[in-house]
Amino acid sequence: MTTAAAHDRAAEAEREPLDALVDVLCQVETSLDREVVRAVTAEVVRHRVRQRRIAAELAEAPDVLRTGKSPATIMVGKLLLALKAAGAEQLAAPVCGVCGREPRTLTFARRTWGCSRCVSPSRRAACTGCGQERDVRGRNRDGRPLCRACFVADDVTTQMAEVVIGIAPEVNAAAVVGALERAHGRPVGRRQIAAAVVERPELLTGEGASAPIPGVLRFIEELRTAGATSVFVPPCPSCGRANPLGRPVGAVRVCGGCAAKAHALTCSRCSKQKPICHRDENGDAFCQTCWARDPRNLEVCAGCGHRRRVYGRTAAGPVCLQCRPQPERTCAICGRTGRGTISRATGKPLCDLCKGHWIVCSGCGDGGLVRGGTLKEPLCARCVNPDPDFWKRCRICNTTWQLTTAPCTRCSLDARLRKVFAADDGTIVPELDRLRERLVQVDRPIYAITWLQKKNVQSTITALVREHSQISHAALDAMPQGKTLDHFRSMLVSVGALEFRDEGLARLEREVKETLDGYAPGEHPRALRGFILWHLLRRLRGRLKDKPASVQQILNVRGHLVGADGLLRWLEGRGKSLSGCTQTDIDSYLGTKPAHPRKCSAFVRWAVRHRYAPAGIKAPAIRWTGPAGPHDQDERWAVARRLLNDESISTADRVAGLLVLLYAQTASSIHRLTTDRVTQDNCHVLLHLGDQPIQLPAPLDRFMLDLVASRGTDTLIRHEGDWLFPGRSVGRPIHESQLLRRLHRAGIKSRQGRSTALFALAQELPAGQLAKMLGVHVEVAVAWQRASGGDWSLLAGRRLRPRPQPGAPVRRDSATAATRWSRPRESSPSGDVHRDSTGRG
Repeated sequence: MTTAAAHDRAAEAEREPLDALVDVLCQVETSLDREVVRAVTAEVVRHRVRQRRIAAELAEAPDVLRTGKSPATIMVGKLLLALKAAGAEQLAAPVCGVCGREPRTLTFARRTWGCSRCVSPSRRAACTGCGQERDVRGRNRDGRPLCRACFVADDVTTQMAEVVIGIAPEVNAAAVVGALERAHGRPVGRRQIAAAVVERPELLTGEGASAPIPGVLRFIEELRTAGATSVFVPPCPSCGRANPLGRPVGAVRVCGGCAAKAHALTCSRCSKQKPICHRDENGDAFCQTCWARDPRNLEVCAGCGHRRRVYGRTAAGPVCLQCRPQPERTCAICGRTGRGTISRATGKPLCDLCKGHWIVCSGCGDGGLVRGGTLKEPLCARCVNPDPDFWKRCRICNTTWQLTTAPCTRCSLDARLRKVFAADDGTIVPELDRLRERLVQVDRPIYAITWLQKKNVQSTITALVREHSQISHAALDAMPQGKTLDHFRSMLVSVGALEFRDEGLARLEREVKETLDGYAPGEHPRALRGFILWHLLRRLRGRLKDKPASVQQILNVRGHLVGADGLLRWLEGRGKSLSGCTQTDIDSYLGTKPAHPRKCSAFVRWAVRHRYAPAGIKAPAIRWTGPAGPHDQDERWAVARRLLNDESISTADRVAGLLVLLYAQTASSIHRLTTDRVTQDNCHVLLHLGDQPIQLPAPLDRFMLDLVASRGTDTLIRHEGDWLFPGRSVGRPIHESQLLRRLHRAGIKSRQGRSTALFALAQELPAGQLAKMLGVHVEVAVAWQRASGGDWSLLAGRRLRPRPQPGAPVRRDSATAATRWSRPRESSPSGDVHRDSTGRG
């Protein structure tokens, strides 16, 4: 479509159809004011679709306005009569298309208007009795015409009553006749119903779907109302539901929904098979949804001024969904005042926000939509009204109590999952079917439906189902990587459809492979492969021992990869190789302040040891020599005191912050804690951070038990994992970066708080005991002990000496050691907390 054509189509959509029709009329009629023509036209032709259709018809054939002769639609004739009555002079009055006279009343047939004698269809036909062409007086049971001489009143009502009483003896003849009179208002229709029942009595016993006329179905309903329990209302032969039957499809009558599906066509807008409700001037078919959204049917809202779909009409004009008038009511559940309706379950106001609010019932404990009660004590349908006859059931599962027979939320979710997970042949692979079974049983199905409606989720699942016949890690690795795919993989792992895999390590291996593939064959990729794969990753797997790698371990290897790759690329850019570089080249590169300079130096030292680089080249090794950053014990205890007393902070954040401030734990170690690290011994709560458990003081012990009991997750599928801090991904702990953000919001500086705590603990505990309690390496504990000024060498010597005998004189070194043990400790907000934090109970 060209730009000009698109502009013309947009201008046509913005133009009101009433204005277009008035323009056509005013081109012929000039004696009347335009506003008068507009008012008369709006009164006669009210619907926008009809206004647009008549305007297009008159624009193509305007002669009818000057001659008044058909063919034309009957609304044009009515419009001409109304305009002539308003004083139009140039417009012609409608005349009969046969005799040419002006009729008093218009009779319309086959786009022709005129006199009733000229236009009305002839009532003459060939009589079934005598065979002559005469006026039809009546019809026989088969609907064939009879003249006045051959017509004989054949009343089959008595015979029909006998048939009905034989089937349903609980009714009498008067009840049968009354039901027949209520089923049809004309004698001809009654005779047709009676004849059909007499000829086919099985219509009353379940085969009513094959009734020749719809009056038989109304007669069956009236018989049931009159008390005929042996007469059965036929269900829809297509869907099997007890819905009213309408027009026939083939030899049987079906309900409205099945009839619409049977006569469905392809919508020209959405290209879906749907019932067609309209065709435009070009003959294009539109479904109801697409036609309502068509720009030609949008109007300017009288409330907000935007051009939108009309949801109501007021005295000021059409209004949209947001501006439609609704009474302000105070919701009986949440107490808010706003738009809402009256609940059919309780008879009390219910706001729009509470209609779809999913709750856990305070009465029975089941999940469902709120139907009554309050936000603190919500009630489900069964607890609001336990009468089973008041509620309707879901037509699929027949278990959910609701106000309609529409599919419940859980059944709708199941249908959506079957459609999304199905392949082109309609089958679902076992892995996806297992996930579907778990998703259907989620606590809140509406969350799963919302998740499925996301475009990235639908596109990811559709591509996976179409391209791969089996679901595996290899199939997922072959797809474009992203957060949606990672979340979907974690769901498959949590339900057991895929085996567990360390995704961080697998992602790192893919990055290494992509980096190596970017090199041409030579010594550089060999050196990088040996350094990353055979040195770093091999050593990392030996330390992990089939355990998942931590975030810091992955970042460490990734930093070495970036540092080594940067050096090799820099050398290639200058036409040099690793084996031919010099000390000047290494110093020049490090002088450019590259990313991860320490990691790059480690690669250079490794390359020299393994003879990838010339001997004698050196790279600086920066080693940690003590704590970095300020240590403020007063700030540490102030933050700890706030975490102990401030109830507005969540339990998980309080526990994580206290583990940092009291036990010098890092975010990388906290986020991987599991519930089996927390045990109870008599009245004490023990936490296993290393080989030696720590007794938690009050109230930290209560916080820890509350966290273990109430730890929750925002994941879609409930996963019974053992993570103390579960994350948003199914079966995984909270990410380290997310934990750091939560600690920062709580006012905790993780690195400074941990350094301050470790600095204080290293002054009071031996390095070996500190390593066993906190789970740090013994060399790290020794380094912190030396940095803090603590010297426990005398303790080791005192333990090697034999204990003095009772009564023996105390030597001077023993007295000195005893004095060191009894020195005063730093102040703390709670004596219990500080005493237990040192591990001596």
